[in-house]
Amino acid sequence: MTLPLATDSRGAGGLPVLFAHAFAGDISHWTATLDHLKNQRRVVAFDFSGHGGSPGAVGRYSYDELAKDIGAVADAQHLESFVLVGHSMGAAIAIEYAAAHPQRVKALILIDPPPAPGAIPPETIQQIHDALDQDPYAVIERFWKEQMLIDARAEVKQKLLTGLRKLPRTAAIELTREAFAVDSSFALRCYESPKFAMVTPRNDAPLSLQHVVPGISHVVIKGTGHWIHLDKPAEFHRVLDQFLKQI
Repeated sequence: MTLPLATDSRGAGGLPVLFAHAFAGDISHWTATLDHLKNQRRVVAFDFSGHGGSPGAVGRYSYDELAKDIGAVADAQHLESFVLVGHSMGAAIAIEYAAAHPQRVKALILIDPPPAPGAIPPETIQQIHDALDQDPYAVIERFWKEQMLIDARAEVKQKLLTGLRKLPRTAAIELTREAFAVDSSFALRCYESPKFAMVTPRNDAPLSLQHVVPGISHVVIKGTGHWIHLDKPAEFHRVLDQFLKQI
């Protein structure tokens, strides 16, 4: 963790919502969503350490360390309790934080979270590990194009690939290794408050978290890449509003 972290805070009233972006993402991924919700409640987004406008991490990049960013932003914004929304890596980190601070996180909304181990073939993971040190950006870009950017809009693809190249090399390597080492299902089972998921059809498989961990209601959004909120903001907001009304 490092401070200060870049933060965008809007609105007032109601139970606040705190947004955690994905690997190589930044605050701008939530701009439309903050604008959509700001007249209804307090909404806050931030850049994880090493991402966007936030300074790099002091030590190693890990989900445990980045989970401290969530707490630091909540403290700085005086959020005693809140709904936590996380996308992809941000979802995995949000799970870690929520499991450790269940009294603070009143509900957890996961946007296309990483699946349980086994969903990605071991040989694919090994190939990524073997090539990471040589050129992490090329390795990640190839994986995204083969898996994550299918059905993504052209302008979304360009935004994401540009953001990837801005990520510090150390963060790209260490967080990619972390992504394949963490099993979020263990921590998620420990969190007993409301849990919701919004996923693509490719992430609605037996090893997807909403099928591995009991008690997660979910909605499948079709015709979009992994970054649902960027590809289909109107549909994302409609489903998000439905989840928030249940809390």
